[in-house]
Amino acid sequence: MASTSITCISSTLDDLQALENGYPEFPNWPQKYLRRKLRHLRTFLLCARKYSNDDVQLPFDNKKNQANNHHASLEALAVRIGEAIPKWAKEIQSSYQPWKVVHHLEKDLGSFEQEICEWYVVFLGSSSRQSSNSVVRKDDLMEFMDSLLENLVNFRPKSRLAHQVRLIKALEEKLAFMKNFIRFLTLHDVENTELGPLLVHTEAVAINAAGLSYKFQFKKGFGSPEDIKESISELPQKIFPVEPQVLETCMQALIASKLSRQSYGDTDEHILRDFYHSLLCNLWEILKHGTCPVILRQLQMFYEGLDSLRNILKEKPKEFDEKVRDPTRVVKCYGGDFISPLSLNAIKDAIQAKDMDIVCSELSEIIKLIDAVITEKCPESSSFNFPKTNGLGFVDSLLKKMMDVTSSEAGSIALIDHPIQKVQEELVCLRSLLRKIVGLQNEDEEVQGIWNRIVGVAYRIEFLIDSLITGNIIDSSSMSIHSILAEMNIIKAAALKICDSERLGGKVKEVTKRFNHMPQEGSKPIVNDVVVGFEDETASIINGLRHGSCQVKIVSIVGMPGQGKTTLARKVYNSSSVTSYFHKRAWCTVSQVYHKRNLLFEILTCIESKLPEDVFKMGEEDLALEVKRHLLKNRYLIVLDDVWDIDAWNGLEASFPDDRNGSRVILTSRLRGVAPQDKLDHEPYSLRQLTPNETWDLLKLKLYPGQDLAPPELCEIRQQVVEMCQGLPLTVVILAGILSRMDRYGWKEAVEGLSSRNVSSTEQCTATLELSYKHLPDTLKACFLYFGAFPEDREHNTKRLISLWVAEGFVQKTHLKRSEDVGNDYLMELISRSLVIVSKPRSIDGVKACRIHDLLYEFCVTKAKEEKLLQQVRRYDDFSAFTVPCYPRRLCIIDSKLEHFDNLRLFSPAIRSLLLFSHDEDSISFDLRFIFHIIKLVRVLDLSQIGLDPFPREVELLVHLRYLAILGRGKISLPSSVCNLPNLETLIWRNSSTHRSVSLPDTIWNLKKLRHLQLIDEVDKHYCFFFPRHNLDNSSQLRDLDFLSCLSLDPEENISKLLRKFPNIRKLRCSVNLKPDVQYHVVMDCLSQLESLSLSCVIYGGDRYQLDFQFPLTIKKLTLSYFRMPWSKMAAIGNLPNLEVLKLLKQAFEGEIWEMEVEKFPKVCFLKLASLNIAKWTASSEYDEQDYFPGLQKLVLDRCGALQEIPSCLRNSSALEIIEVSKCPNCTSSLEEIQEEQRSNGNTDLKILIS
Repeated sequence: MASTSITCISSTLDDLQALENGYPEFPNWPQKYLRRKLRHLRTFLLCARKYSNDDVQLPFDNKKNQANNHHASLEALAVRIGEAIPKWAKEIQSSYQPWKVVHHLEKDLGSFEQEICEWYVVFLGSSSRQSSNSVVRKDDLMEFMDSLLENLVNFRPKSRLAHQVRLIKALEEKLAFMKNFIRFLTLHDVENTELGPLLVHTEAVAINAAGLSYKFQFKKGFGSPEDIKESISELPQKIFPVEPQVLETCMQALIASKLSRQSYGDTDEHILRDFYHSLLCNLWEILKHGTCPVILRQLQMFYEGLDSLRNILKEKPKEFDEKVRDPTRVVKCYGGDFISPLSLNAIKDAIQAKDMDIVCSELSEIIKLIDAVITEKCPESSSFNFPKTNGLGFVDSLLKKMMDVTSSEAGSIALIDHPIQKVQEELVCLRSLLRKIVGLQNEDEEVQGIWNRIVGVAYRIEFLIDSLITGNIIDSSSMSIHSILAEMNIIKAAALKICDSERLGGKVKEVTKRFNHMPQEGSKPIVNDVVVGFEDETASIINGLRHGSCQVKIVSIVGMPGQGKTTLARKVYNSSSVTSYFHKRAWCTVSQVYHKRNLLFEILTCIESKLPEDVFKMGEEDLALEVKRHLLKNRYLIVLDDVWDIDAWNGLEASFPDDRNGSRVILTSRLRGVAPQDKLDHEPYSLRQLTPNETWDLLKLKLYPGQDLAPPELCEIRQQVVEMCQGLPLTVVILAGILSRMDRYGWKEAVEGLSSRNVSSTEQCTATLELSYKHLPDTLKACFLYFGAFPEDREHNTKRLISLWVAEGFVQKTHLKRSEDVGNDYLMELISRSLVIVSKPRSIDGVKACRIHDLLYEFCVTKAKEEKLLQQVRRYDDFSAFTVPCYPRRLCIIDSKLEHFDNLRLFSPAIRSLLLFSHDEDSISFDLRFIFHIIKLVRVLDLSQIGLDPFPREVELLVHLRYLAILGRGKISLPSSVCNLPNLETLIWRNSSTHRSVSLPDTIWNLKKLRHLQLIDEVDKHYCFFFPRHNLDNSSQLRDLDFLSCLSLDPEENISKLLRKFPNIRKLRCSVNLKPDVQYHVVMDCLSQLESLSLSCVIYGGDRYQLDFQFPLTIKKLTLSYFRMPWSKMAAIGNLPNLEVLKLLKQAFEGEIWEMEVEKFPKVCFLKLASLNIAKWTASSEYDEQDYFPGLQKLVLDRCGALQEIPSCLRNSSALEIIEVSKCPNCTSSLEEIQEEQRSNGNTDLKILIS
């Protein structure tokens, strides 16, 4: 009877496989859904095949007839399934209604579900009764487990709840370990007879898992979902054997595997990789739940070694020879005592059974063996990877830090037993050597090696010092002070040898002149010129070329990579009105590396078709004179395309004669400052992005040149294409290249799957972006790549961004500038290079918010990972798939989930920056207290988008913290422990849906290094910080505080006493508490460094407030709102000598008439009046001819509905450039008079924008 059952089941399995292989490849067919359903049948039949064997005793009475009946019953079920398969196959092949087929199939499966579940109970009962000596066919068991694991993987779709996915994933990982462990042992010639107890145990848990997963998948009448879930949650704990006989089998098998000496074949590599992956998964579990800090560090090093070995197998399988295999065996044997995850409690038992020193010693030996192999086979997989950007800047910041640490009391105590002074002296010497070879590291391999060794040892010094300060015990020969000093001496000797060599001098000279003496050929990617859009820009440029000054002038076109600068210049260059106007024209591509002689030849060949032979023998000076001779007395147009520095112009200028005949030079660049200001005929043309219609037209021209109508397949994807390309011509070109290689019927699916990430990875785009990045100074590279730390399409507040740069150590203060000013210079430089886009300009001369194009964003993400600057994690799978490298210095999780933080423990020891973002900040609470015990070296911690419950008071452990951003939600308060962080520079509290003010603890005065303190509330700006007011006389000053928003002020108290605690503050926003019918005098002139002040009144009633202000004379920007002061109080403001920006908002002043009298606004260049009840704004008749706003450039009037009259003095204001008016319907005639008078005075450029 059993033999017929086996035959029947085997035949049914073959039919089932044929059915799966025969799915039609039609669009919208639910192949995955069908396969997932049928795979559960396959798993059951594989299990049933074993129990159809006569050798297997079913858990019934020993009566033969009863056993035969059950075999017959199992065979009958297999027959019914087998008979259903042809019917399913016929329906699948003939039906064009796929979900109707699915419905029929589910109905048939439903008829089997009850019996299958009952049979799983029978199989489990039989398995549990087997003795450890029972025969289990290993190959059959492996096939069964492969099918079961496939079910579990397919069971984790996105539609499942997170806790369900975690349960199934845990079960899957542990079953996979058992499967891979058995295959690993078999690979090492361990016989089946030696694995008996292990196979019996594994089979039992696999059957249990198969039954439960089947119930959980179909769960119709087989117990409550909660009962099934509870059973699944318990099962992983039962997978690893605890029975002595089974554990003994495992250990004996490991020993037997050590004695094996056979060579690895190609098919073995997959088994080894799978086993390493399972080891890593289970070691991860130990790390996540481990609490012993001494051994945790070594376990993490052990994990990294295993991961590197796995990568060698994956990337360099031929390198996996006997040397790699030796530590593999050692790991299994030594590690089997307490590392091997055959028992989750094994590590605790081992620590109890052995002396801690012995445990650590065994681990150290394992790690040394692994490191030796990795160093030889894969040296780039160094266990201590450091960022490749701005190495010299890092060494400088480290030296400054070492001086600060050694001079502080806490640092001196922590480092008292270590020769830090000697390390500092040696590092100063190495730094001077770095200075000598800076710029050469990319030119010479030997110099690059020295550079990397110096920077690498600097990062290890930092790690060691910071670990000692936090009290972490480091037990590693490679991370001791003495070993580092020895290494520094070796590096110094090698560096001195290179620096003293003659060839270094030649290299320095070569690098210094490389921009003038390197050929340009092949230096720039070529983009096919298809001209679309820019009609207005073209007309304006052509007008500037043909009219205006008679002197030689430059027209500058700037924009980000791929934005169409060259295309626009070419369009102008070839226009008929230009070709007919200029006598001589020349086009010259400069690029970032150029040879002046080649540029002169390029110009000459354009202006003269035939050159005499002797010209080609001329030197550089003679060629420059020859160009000048050909251009003399001619009106000429020269295009200098892709200029990277002003030296290019300086080198060529002498060849361009000025005959005052209207000659012009067009210059295209990514940088704004490459053209001398005195030569510009117009402000640089900053290219805009293409409009949606222009984007569409460009794509059509690239795919169907010369055709007006696009095929319907292209029209169908128009909207997706426009949104994806975001107006950048280069992206459109790249997308067209992708689509041109595809069948047009697949365009829709392709575009839906495409993103800027795909586009930016193409060769053409990557080359363009790489070129721009390569030319950045080292000091800017890290700042630019840091944009990859945030979610895509994010708008960045510049103050906050610069604070992050400062905290990260990318920006250092100078003797003349604060670090914030240096950071602002860096940002403006990136903007001028067209890498960063201004999204919100400040009122004058500045940027409030910025962003980068998606194309550049993806470049930043990829390059930052490549340079080991930071690692972005976009989804949980990046953790589970081990795509995150060990020990990332900066970790940025874009969509934070609960499961991230369990796994975060693995990567945390070396993390210096942790930025967490979430899309559902108000719905999830995180408990991160356990993390803070591990990430003790972190310096930047951004929690402003994730809810904390409770707020971790353990934050006081993070003594290196410089930047902390918190989400204020619910009843969470700022604990006093936050203010015990000696290095904290930036503290940001961001209100969520719970809007409230925050009382600061008394310990706030301990934050001596605090530079940026901010409360963010996107809805209501009135919420503020309440500083402790008692005992101010004995409290310390916050002398470094540069920016504070928002401070609560109560004029009934001594405001000056509080404000004097911030003697060097430059930017301040305050909320003032006032009461009606009380006279206030607000004195703020003690703030002698204040430049920007925003004051708002907390509203208690509708009455006017009686107050006077005494402002510091240093103020450059002033914003007032809600004070309801009479206009007569403007005198205190109008005479501020340095005031440049004035904003009067939301009832700041009240009254229908503002008659200006004695007040003057000598330097005000930006004025905004918004939400005021003013009707008449005039100048006193006594001072009618006075220009109250001699420097006013921009006037903004917003929601002043009653305003009818604007002062006549504005009619004669020569500096006025633009007036923006919104929702002020009654002042139109006054504006027209101003514009007419301005035109009569010759100011035709005044713009008046009314909306």
